[in-house]
Amino acid sequence: MQKKFESNIVKDHLFKKEDSLLLAISGGIDSVVLAYLLKKGDFNFALAHCNFKLRSEDSEADETFCKELSKKLDVKFYTKAFNVDAYCKKNKLSIQMAARELRYDWFKELIEKNKFDHLVTAHHANDVVETIFINLTRGTGINGLKGIPEKTGNIVRPLLNFTKEEIANFAAKEKIKFRTDKSNLEAKYERNFLRLKIIPELKKLHPNLEQTFLKNASNFKEEAEIVNDFLIEKSKQLLSKKGEVIVLNRVLLKKEKQLKTILHYILEPLGFNVSQTNDIITNIKENGNVGKLFYSPTHTLTIDREVILIKPKANDHIELSVIHSLNELKKLNFIKVKDTTELKKLTAHDLVIEKDKLIFPLIIRPKMTGDKFKPFGMKGFKLVSDLLKDLKLNAFEKDKCKILENGNGEIVWVVGYRSDDRYKVTEPNNKLLKLSLIE
Repeated sequence: MQKKFESNIVKDHLFKKEDSLLLAISGGIDSVVLAYLLKKGDFNFALAHCNFKLRSEDSEADETFCKELSKKLDVKFYTKAFNVDAYCKKNKLSIQMAARELRYDWFKELIEKNKFDHLVTAHHANDVVETIFINLTRGTGINGLKGIPEKTGNIVRPLLNFTKEEIANFAAKEKIKFRTDKSNLEAKYERNFLRLKIIPELKKLHPNLEQTFLKNASNFKEEAEIVNDFLIEKSKQLLSKKGEVIVLNRVLLKKEKQLKTILHYILEPLGFNVSQTNDIITNIKENGNVGKLFYSPTHTLTIDREVILIKPKANDHIELSVIHSLNELKKLNFIKVKDTTELKKLTAHDLVIEKDKLIFPLIIRPKMTGDKFKPFGMKGFKLVSDLLKDLKLNAFEKDKCKILENGNGEIVWVVGYRSDDRYKVTEPNNKLLKLSLIE
């Protein structure tokens, strides 16, 4: 096993002899055997043990065992105790997920502080089988069938080509002592149930189950790469960016035969779940409501006429700004303000106003329900919301709309879109002020 172990490390380029390694050690057979393999191979490594204090005296005994093992192997030892229950309650996580987050966050700290090159874990072939089964039941698609990679970033798993049986045989041959976690013998957890109940029965029919799954995982990995290349290319055709907003071509997307797969590939990294993706697909296919909004923890998505717009969550509404003087107005970083004497080269988005018609303090604020003004060139009042609708603005643009309100409470300008007819200038003079929205 030692020879095959070292050969795999070289063949698969997992790490170099001179690299500094941090081994996650539990005290169980897998990680302890891995520690002995690394020591026999004369690799440079240290041990890191997490004490989750979930098994009372057994947890303390595990930590003591790992500490003694580090002395026996003459390697550095790190340990840390965690309050898993408190972390679960605070973050609303299961014990397993909480322990995983705490464990890997701490490992990351150790690696950065002590300049380790890699984190080494003791996942093996049986873990690959279990992971594929779990992913199948959760419907993760082809990516879930790839199993566990030998290398992910700076995390390496050099035992993936070895079965549990091979590891146990090596431990018996070398008379290696280890700790047994009794909770691993309880079938109430999903992974344990597969390990204890399902997989042993399958092995009666297929004795080489682990090796078969490793081969399948390798095949699925290659096929997943082909699919991924296709999705990357499709994304390039369908996506563009306008500032921080992702623009997805709804018309082209609707024509895609693999619509669900493509949209899931685009939206899943942005935090949108499968149910939301299905709702969006229904909306696209049935020409549903324009302007409908969907929210993920990090992004907001709106369906527009010919595109789908996605932007990071942020507070787009400008805080209420009170402007007490012309000098303060000129200091705003999103509106260009300058003196002028003429009415040339104006657009519908500019505001030209006589300075003495501004009543301070001015207020710049988000639009509000019921806002009315007299759009330039019109005799009657119009709701600001109706103006924005007529301009065919998308939901994000409407949401960002700002109002310049005069000191008398009248709307002077729907910023960047339309000025108020009550403040129009009919003749050039030397008392004019021109305001333009800075894009």
